[in-house]
Amino acid sequence: MPWWSWILIWSALVVAAAAFFALVGWRLFRRFMAVLREAETAMSALNIQAPAPGASEVVRTAPEPAIFEDPILVRTRYEEGKEERKAARRERRVSRRTANGQPRALRDFPDL
Repeated sequence: MPWWSWILIWSALVVAAAAFFALVGWRLFRRFMAVLREAETAMSALNIQAPAPGASEVVRTAPEPAIFEDPILVRTRYEEGKEERKAARRERRVSRRTANGQPRALRDFPDL
């Protein structure tokens, strides 16, 4: 075979590979755009909206570093916060059970 036939063969292979990759890329792009359209339709059907920045009930501040604070003070604040979180969980559980018509558990009575 003459040398120029190898150039033609390899050129044809490169062009065919480029056409194949272009076709696969185009199909992937079209499917990705279809998925985005479906996601947009689903999001509009769900009507999910982000809450307003100032509309949250709990205002959390950034915690200050406790490196230079008294360890006893830090421990008491930790224990108080722990009890507050425990009470808040209890209240949410009681309200959820009341809303669902379920009986309260004995652990939901703090004085028992």
